[in-house]
Amino acid sequence: MTKIVEMTREIGSFPWAGRVVPELGNEKIRERFVYSYRIVYRIEDDRILIVAAIHGNRLIENIADRFEGNE
Repeated sequence: MTKIVEMTREIGSFPWAGRVVPELGNEKIRERFVYSYRIVYRIEDDRILIVAAIHGNRLIENIADRFEGNE
C-alpha cells in the first residue's frame, strides 16, 4: 500500500511521465504501474485526478464511464 501512495505523490510532480492508457487513447488520461496495479489518472488544468487503482488484469472498459464528459 505504501508504494501506491508514494506513486500518487510522484504523479503530482511528474504527471506526463505516465503512459497514455492504450484502451482510451487520450493524452490526458495516463497510467503508472505499481506491482500488479494500474494507477489511472487524468491531467486537468489545475489538478491531477486519480481516477482508479485497479488490478492489471481488470479491463479498463469496466471503469470507462468515469472518464466520459470530463475532458
